[in-house]
Amino acid sequence: MIFKKATLKDFEGICRLRKELATDPSDRLATEYAPYHEENDRAWIQRCLRSRQRIIILVAEDPNGICAHAVICTEKVSKKMMPYVTYRQKARLVHLYVSRYKRRQGIGKRLMEYTLKYLKENGSEFVDLECYVGNKAADALYHKIGFKDVFVAKRFNL
Repeated sequence: MIFKKATLKDFEGICRLRKELATDPSDRLATEYAPYHEENDRAWIQRCLRSRQRIIILVAEDPNGICAHAVICTEKVSKKMMPYVTYRQKARLVHLYVSRYKRRQGIGKRLMEYTLKYLKENGSEFVDLECYVGNKAADALYHKIGFKDVFVAKRFNL
C-alpha cells in the first residue's frame, strides 16, 4: 500500500473513488447534500490538484488503484489574529473515504496516520473534523487515533 499526496496522474483514480462515494448510502455526503454531479466533481478535483492552495488530497493506492482518499484544508493564521489564538496553522479533515470494497483492512487508520504525519511535517499544529453521529465506524477510528469530542451539533430539517 502506497500513501502519498495526489497529483494530476491520480485524477481518474480519485474520480472513480468519489463516484463510488456518491452512491454509497452509508456516507452522509452522499445522502445529505445536493445530488452528485460528476462533471462538477471532476472540475473541483482538477482545481485542487492543479492549485498550490490550501486544499490537499492524500490517497492510498494498492496494485488495483486508488482505494481511499483524504481531503484536507489548511489555514494559516493571519498576523491580525495571532494575539487571539495559540497556533499558527491549523487543518481540517474535510473527508476521509475508503472504498466500500476495501473496508475493515486498516486502510483508513493508516491513511489517517499518514495524513496527521503529513500535516505535522507541513506546519499544522492541530486538526479538527466533523463526524456524522450515525457513522460509528468512523467515530471509533477517530477516537482510537486520539481525537476528542468537542461538541455535538444538532440539526432540524424543515
